Amino acid sequence: MRSVILCISFCLLAGCATVSMVPGETTVQTSLSQNQSELRKVSKSFCDNAVEAGWVKKSNGLSDFTSVLIHGRSDLATEKTDTYSTKIGASTAAPALVMSRIVSDVKAARTGLDAVTVEARSVLGGGSEAGRGDVMSFERALVRAQKSYQSFNTVIGELQAREDNDVDITPAEAALSAFAVSIDDARSAADGLAKKYASLNSATS
Repeated sequence: MRSVILCISFCLLAGCATVSMVPGETTVQTSLSQNQSELRKVSKSFCDNAVEAGWVKKSNGLSDFTSVLIHGRSDLATEKTDTYSTKIGASTAAPALVMSRIVSDVKAARTGLDAVTVEARSVLGGGSEAGRGDVMSFERALVRAQKSYQSFNTVIGELQAREDNDVDITPAEAALSAFAVSIDDARSAADGLAKKYASLNSATS
């Protein structure tokens, strides 16, 4: 049974939190700065790895939209072929190879996301203030995780539908289910981080 694609959503409130620098709090603020920097670092690392591994495509924002307007549907055709499925040969490579690749990639994605979540909870549990940059970096990592999940889920479906498939897809489904749990855990941490930032922003406005 194919895994159900998770829908991850959470609300980010804009604003700037003011960090107190009164005497006696220097050590706390130094720790805060380190936590924030590490969270942003691991979030960026996860996003970069997702793109480099081909789980998701790099978004160039407005430039992508402008390119489509200028070049027409040829860009859209390229987008359809430039996918994770095409990259690993989901419909052409030997089923066993596809299975091995997807299980490996799903586990790597889960490990990477778990590392981001650990840092997010470090900020939450340490009594440190979370800045807007931390919330946004974590949001980007979650978006990439969701898109990666969708890519993996699509390939599992394609493999299952192949007439020449002679492998049991259970390992891939099990890995994907575990990744879904990690995504849900990350969403919970992100919700807490967003609320913490919102409350601090409200208190210092």
